[in-house]
Amino acid sequence: MASLSPAIRTCQGLGITASSFLAGALYSISFLGVPAILVGKSNAFLLASRWHSIFSVGQKVGPALAILGTVSYLFVGRGKYHSKYDSRVWKSFVGAAVATMGIIPFTFIFMKPTNDALLAQTAKTTLSETEVRALVEKWASLNLVRSGMLMIGTALGLYGAL
Repeated sequence: MASLSPAIRTCQGLGITASSFLAGALYSISFLGVPAILVGKSNAFLLASRWHSIFSVGQKVGPALAILGTVSYLFVGRGKYHSKYDSRVWKSFVGAAVATMGIIPFTFIFMKPTNDALLAQTAKTTLSETEVRALVEKWASLNLVRSGMLMIGTALGLYGAL
């Protein structure tokens, strides 16, 4: 087996780190952050505002980590495609890239309506507390799907690296 260049090793580490960090962050938000904002009685505006605080941080960091992981995985996959590695190795990195980048279209296709409804509640409350609570819970479930996609990407990246 050919030895790995420093660039390939670095990109392996970057891809695995970016996708695993983001997977853990999204998982934590759904299992720790969302239940914390749903504790006790509240009003619709306060719930939506708390959700917005979490959403704002994720919106700034998440896409950058997804793109970093994707580009890193694609670079490694391309490098291993042009070397003497088994085809399963480069394909695992391409699969990792697809799973990692897949969270962006997933967000726009499946989460945008929920995001928009919750964002509207931070400007002008038109829904009841129960309805906003249901939207936040739905968002947390969809967020777990994104975390799972990233976990798959991380597993594929680790498989290719080992």
